[in-house]
Amino acid sequence: MIKKIICPYCGCGCALYLKIEKGKIISALPVKDDPVSEGKPCIKGLTVHEVIYSKNRIKKPMVRKNGKLREVNWEEAFEFIAKNLEKFDPSDITFYGSSPATNEDAFLFQKVAREIYKTENIDSCARLCHASTCYALKEAFGISAMPHAMLKDIKNADCILITGSNPKSNYPVAFNKILDAKKKGCKIICVKQTEDETTEYADIFVKIYPGSHIIFLNGILNELVLRNNVKVEEKISEFLMKYTEKYVCELCRIKKNDFRKVVDEIEKSKNFCLMYGMVLTQHTYGVENVFSAANLVIAKNGKIIPMRGKANIQGVQDMGLVPGKNGNTIIESVFLYPSKAFWILETNPAQSMPDLNKVHKVFRKAFIVLQCSYKNLTMEFSDVVLPSSSFAEVDGTFTSAESRVRYFKNAINPLFDSKPNWVILKEFAKYVGKHYNYTNTLSITKDIIKNVVGYNKINIEKLIKGESQFVERVIRFKKYHVAEFEGFEEPTSKDYPFILSTARRPYQFCTSDMSVSSKKLREISHPECFISEENGKEIGLEDGELICLVSRVGKIKANVRLSKKVPKNLIIVPYHYRNILVNKLIPIEFSPVVYEPNLKKAAVRVEVCKRK
Repeated sequence: MIKKIICPYCGCGCALYLKIEKGKIISALPVKDDPVSEGKPCIKGLTVHEVIYSKNRIKKPMVRKNGKLREVNWEEAFEFIAKNLEKFDPSDITFYGSSPATNEDAFLFQKVAREIYKTENIDSCARLCHASTCYALKEAFGISAMPHAMLKDIKNADCILITGSNPKSNYPVAFNKILDAKKKGCKIICVKQTEDETTEYADIFVKIYPGSHIIFLNGILNELVLRNNVKVEEKISEFLMKYTEKYVCELCRIKKNDFRKVVDEIEKSKNFCLMYGMVLTQHTYGVENVFSAANLVIAKNGKIIPMRGKANIQGVQDMGLVPGKNGNTIIESVFLYPSKAFWILETNPAQSMPDLNKVHKVFRKAFIVLQCSYKNLTMEFSDVVLPSSSFAEVDGTFTSAESRVRYFKNAINPLFDSKPNWVILKEFAKYVGKHYNYTNTLSITKDIIKNVVGYNKINIEKLIKGESQFVERVIRFKKYHVAEFEGFEEPTSKDYPFILSTARRPYQFCTSDMSVSSKKLREISHPECFISEENGKEIGLEDGELICLVSRVGKIKANVRLSKKVPKNLIIVPYHYRNILVNKLIPIEFSPVVYEPNLKKAAVRVEVCKRK
């Protein structure tokens, strides 16, 4: 027997079959007619069955007693939460959620926050990855999501500019469509701070100085204006004037000929596509970076495709996991006005936030409820842990990066003493005297269709039959924005001569709470940092040697991998691994517009910790 689900990993949102024998899931299989993967899902999706019965699953409710988490029954857990949360004012409590919570989970989560605890301190982990995207695209197109574009549009492009993203590694299904376009003659341009899996397929690769993307993008548009290839508003052409070829090449530290090659290809393009990711957004100037990308796309009448990180992170935002009036973002709730209590749904902020030493200090003082399927670092700071059922044990809807809404049924019944997230929330609400009349997941879906903007035209009968539905996203306007370069974050110095940047790796996902449970992925993925061979030789490092990385706010140890791809004085560290908490090194700096933190640039030094 096989059951169709939606992959719980990235924002592509591929369908998968789970094969079941004797009531147990034994494998994951491609869905040949899936319009997203086209029958070619990535290795993370095809190994997803390995994580379902993992020892890393949270199996029973737990409450912290005498400093240790102890297993309890559900009523005891609810009682403990209710007694503690009633001590706090609404302004003292923050609700923080994420994918793989379904739309239905997220919708009820924000209702519990707003209707029971009267707080608008509601946010999601989208704050850490694409808050800049949502704000900038809403200002540029009137839509806080991917506008007028779908993944299939990649195939029809004649020129694709990829910047700040590594789709070959992190979004292989999207990358397959890039290869389809390339076969038809599309030119692939990669503009990045380091070589990676994607740059190997580029027709043009330009290695720019870390954090200089906005300079490069503004320079391209300025050159296109000067060549009369595009027309922009006068105020835009005026601000672009300083982004001359000379200025761009000096600050980006590139050759003029490389810059001209990029401009030449984009000038010729009739079906231009720009794809970007978190190397653009996770900066104090992330909004300005996205504005510069949107300006270029508007001028070329092209497509802009932000690569969203998680399977339902677009849906989580759509459902209202954003601060309301006078509500705080998660950045404010941790760093500026620390909350006294947090209810955390399906995410791991004790590993994913910047300046982790400060985060951990705040969490130690707070009352924390963690509602999750898999054990993670945040458990160590939690006072209550509620076991949610995994993606294979629940039904519901996901909204992908391209606003594709799909319904999936549970492949098996909930394991252990876990429950679907929406059931946990409904039962807790009832315990504290609030009755939600939801009888099943689809009764919440109907409420979503009735109340959430853009979802009102979704046909629930077609959803149930397995047909994709789309959130209504109408472009209201196309508006240019001044996007000035205001200077680099975290400049290097004599004490901290290296730039550190975080990255994803092909065979783990986010903070790896789920993916680390896959035996296959563990075998082919190892915690390590990457430094140039040239720097390694200067310092006297050996491949695999343990080093210490030190910033002005933290220190970690990691085994080093000497790389030909990484440029001199740049260090790349994956953020997946609990034993390399790289975000301890990143000081808290954030966008003044959307409070998205810098997670891509920190000044560090290298110390040799231990010789072999």
